[in-house]
Amino acid sequence: MHRVPLPRSGAVRLGLALFALGLIFIAADVIPFFFSAHDRPLWLNLACLLAPAGFAIAVGSAVCAGRAEQRAILRELAER
Repeated sequence: MHRVPLPRSGAVRLGLALFALGLIFIAADVIPFFFSAHDRPLWLNLACLLAPAGFAIAVGSAVCAGRAEQRAILRELAER
């Protein structure tokens, strides 16, 4: 079976990078609580939102890429 080459999207990589960066910010936000440090800055709390946003971008673009590949394969099969 011949696979149709699809353009590679950088959205999955971007989403994974944002997710990883968000996990680093989450660690930087949570670890000081173990040493009795409270009242973290607002920007650090907001930066923690990069993890779910990156996850949503990565999953959404992976699903879109998978559906595009599925449509391309179905078109190729219909041409036979």
